[in-house]
Amino acid sequence: MFKTTLINILFLGSILFIADLTMLPDASLDIGIGSGGINVIPFHTIKDLLSNHSLGKFIVNNIGNIILFIPFGFLLPIKFKNVNRMAKSVFVGMAFSIVIEIIQLWMPNRWTDIDDVILNTLGTGIGYSLFRWLEKVYKPT
Repeated sequence: MFKTTLINILFLGSILFIADLTMLPDASLDIGIGSGGINVIPFHTIKDLLSNHSLGKFIVNNIGNIILFIPFGFLLPIKFKNVNRMAKSVFVGMAFSIVIEIIQLWMPNRWTDIDDVILNTLGTGIGYSLFRWLEKVYKPT
């Protein structure tokens, strides 16, 4: 009972953390401040941030998008036993990210960006891989 409750709280927490950083402005991270827009060209924003902005802005946007989804990907196979393959996990993470990007279409000062979907999906895959690796390392023999 306690284990299930803890898993539910952690999973909900990961979703709320993602919602907070993707839906609410945060001036300290320069998120949701300024004009928004749409990017449908894969790797365009990643390339632009790498070549035309500071390393800090590149890290916050790109590495941040990956890190944001790692807990989600880690907790998916724990919360949902049928998410037992990398492909399923990555698909769920991608679908969740696409929903967020669609919602951001109607939000002022937010970017809808295919690069975010790519990075969030990568983060989900890393989280899932980390779970499977830890499962192997700590599995009783």
